Amino acid sequence: MEDGSKPELRTARREDLAALHAIAAASLAHDADADRVLALLWDLAAQTPDLRVVADAGGTVTGLAFGWLAPQDEPHRRPGHVTLLAVAPGHRGQGQGRALLAAVEDRLSAAGATRLLVRGTPPAYAWPGLDIRYTPAVCLVESAGYERGPDAFNMLTDLTAADLATADDERRLAALGVRVRRAHPADAPRFLAWMRTWGGTWAQEAAAALAHEPPRCHVAVQGDGTEEEFVGFACHGVNRDSWFGPMGTAESQRGRGVGAVLLRRCLRDQLDAGLPEAEIAWIAPYRFYSRAVGSRLHRVFRVYEKDPDAAANPVAFLEEQS
Repeated sequence: MEDGSKPELRTARREDLAALHAIAAASLAHDADADRVLALLWDLAAQTPDLRVVADAGGTVTGLAFGWLAPQDEPHRRPGHVTLLAVAPGHRGQGQGRALLAAVEDRLSAAGATRLLVRGTPPAYAWPGLDIRYTPAVCLVESAGYERGPDAFNMLTDLTAADLATADDERRLAALGVRVRRAHPADAPRFLAWMRTWGGTWAQEAAAALAHEPPRCHVAVQGDGTEEEFVGFACHGVNRDSWFGPMGTAESQRGRGVGAVLLRRCLRDQLDAGLPEAEIAWIAPYRFYSRAVGSRLHRVFRVYEKDPDAAANPVAFLEEQS
């Protein structure tokens, strides 16, 4: 604090939300939808609200750190994620960020986390990891003992310049017995059963896309009516309106252009919603997106992990700042 006193680290309360939104807006310079990010990560911690930590300086909230305890992903392993950390302007450079990080680490460890992660939290994730442009956060995490894993990437698509036409390709695919259409809620039982065969959390992300009106999901199918077989899908705006993904095409249909049609349909939805750009999240096949819609590599995210036994005591750290 500017007067040298130490802030209290406490669990966030709903009445703190206005202050938290203000801190997020001032801190997330590379995320225009900071309000959406904060709401997403606040809701993610709903089952463990004590993983929402704030720094309270005499009744003024000056910083925040959110965590999430993931389901156990293998025997004796339960990841604990640090999902958001921000300090208000005027209170930075005084140790609050490190104290907040240590506090949320301590609470994650107490809740049963066996590994501490700074990475995306599918299906409700805001980022794949830590955007390297948030340089103070990168420095903080690395100085706190986190080990760097493989980088993750987003691509950016200029929706006003991309060719999003699909009519000719849809006619070509129809001649091959494949129809492309918007998914609808009645598809849910069979579609989500098929989505579960992909593994991971894609079925949950697809369910979230179906819940929008209109659904933010397009599918490729073979056959008619009750005999339809799903052979491709693409979703957009699952967690953040301007983001695209996930997407997948059955092996039997790869190389036919099904994925490109599904991609363009989703991006057309985003353009029609007034978005000038779309981010393709957590990507691997750069060449496909570059050729299909002129996407370019954009954001670089670092993924971090550490043993919770290395987590610092937040009270001890605050004492060091006095």
